[in-house]
Amino acid sequence: MKKKTTVGGMIIVAIAAIVIFAGCIEEKAPAFTPPTTSVTPGYIRGYDHQLDFGYEFPEDWEAQSPECEFPVELVDVFTKAEGETRIVIDVKSTDLNSLAEVKGFEYIDRDSILKESFVEINGRKAYEVIFKQYPDRKAKWVIFLANDREYTIQCYTTEELYDEYEEIFDHVINSFFIE
Repeated sequence: MKKKTTVGGMIIVAIAAIVIFAGCIEEKAPAFTPPTTSVTPGYIRGYDHQLDFGYEFPEDWEAQSPECEFPVELVDVFTKAEGETRIVIDVKSTDLNSLAEVKGFEYIDRDSILKESFVEINGRKAYEVIFKQYPDRKAKWVIFLANDREYTIQCYTTEELYDEYEEIFDHVINSFFIE
């Protein structure tokens, strides 16, 4: 009888310890905190807590967030030089499972592609493509797949202005992260 009481008591203590310990872990699990590194001078850090991604964008560019409909979940647009130059960040639900599928999806006419590759940015693989658009425009897109979503950064300007804005485009792209 004494053994049963001792074993029973040990089981109750073990269960209580598990419940208390599990409660402590649950309470102490931190919510995601955006990076604590300082923002690059001349940029503002944006973070979307619902979609768990963030990036830096130029502070002197005009920002807009137009309304969107499913499957698009978010669109942020940043413009400069009276709209000649813009960066568009959009997030949408997708059935695509690999970057090879993204590349093969033919978002862009194959004949207009100047350069394409798979890259890694902040620990995430992405498909990057630079292409001619219309007779005098040039664009750079970087597309990530994560969390059943497609995260796309689209950078557009005239061919004449591309070199001037390429560093800004690359900064926004390289600051992009997805949790």
